Amino acid sequence: MLAPGSFRTSTVRQRLTPRRDRVRGPGLVRLALALSALALLAPAAVARAGTGGAGLLPPKPTHGIVTGGGSGSVFTRTLRRGDSGADVQTLQTWLADLGYVVPLTGHYGPATTAAVQSFQATHDLWPASGTVGRRTARTLLTLVRRFARDGELADTGTGAGGLVFPLRPVSIVLAPKAWTLDQGVDIGAAGNACGPQVIEVAMASGTIVQEGISGFGPYAPVLRVDEGSLKGRYIYYGHAAPALVPVGTHVTAGQPIAEIGCGDVGISDAPHVEMGISVVGGPTCCPGYQETSPEMLAILLRLYHQALHAAAAKHAGHSG
Repeated sequence: MLAPGSFRTSTVRQRLTPRRDRVRGPGLVRLALALSALALLAPAAVARAGTGGAGLLPPKPTHGIVTGGGSGSVFTRTLRRGDSGADVQTLQTWLADLGYVVPLTGHYGPATTAAVQSFQATHDLWPASGTVGRRTARTLLTLVRRFARDGELADTGTGAGGLVFPLRPVSIVLAPKAWTLDQGVDIGAAGNACGPQVIEVAMASGTIVQEGISGFGPYAPVLRVDEGSLKGRYIYYGHAAPALVPVGTHVTAGQPIAEIGCGDVGISDAPHVEMGISVVGGPTCCPGYQETSPEMLAILLRLYHQALHAAAAKHAGHSG
């Protein structure tokens, strides 16, 4: 029997990403990360062991950060998926400084790639390849310096393109540390809440093109997005029940379309939703194991934190 609020994924699959690149819970800026960014403000500064400046230029650098002054490069190499080292850990630290939830492992895996792609798309650094070259690195460093100077969280693109978090109310959604990755992102609610307690809403404006997916239950809706950065792609809501709108309905972002199914809906042991997205130019459903789920995770994390902040601001306004 599963503990309250826990669930197994819809098929027998590996859990999450490899341990060395596992996405952790909300990792917004901590003091140690801010200090590592501040160290960059003095071009002559050299990071030493124990200072919290992971990956800053050592006395005899191999791979790492250069000063970033003038028109020079920020890193001594282009960083891409599969790389490891102190410079990768510094990249991850900077992304965390700016509000992206990434593991500080020093290994450039799928979660780091997804965060970089999101950063690039937000700041018009095209193509959003997930590879950190000179332009991406200098933009990132500029924003980290701004944070170190002003103490303000940079815009991570949360909610860009009219996207909204797919579950309401966000207050009972399990924290990201409880989410898991397979074909999509599995998300549950506190106490295995389901039915009208947890409403699934359209993440974007689009059309419901299908209901019912093998393994995900007969009501699982598929939304074809019709605008923004995800235009033309398909978002599915696995293990939903019941569907609240019929196939062919055009919906707007935030419009209720289904509920989290109670009981075993599809191949499932407890109430939850699996949020997935098609590959670019691919079929309606469904992607392969972790083919697009790291990308979806990065999107959902941004939207989740935006929804939390909005809920907190609304509560503060009512109590003030």
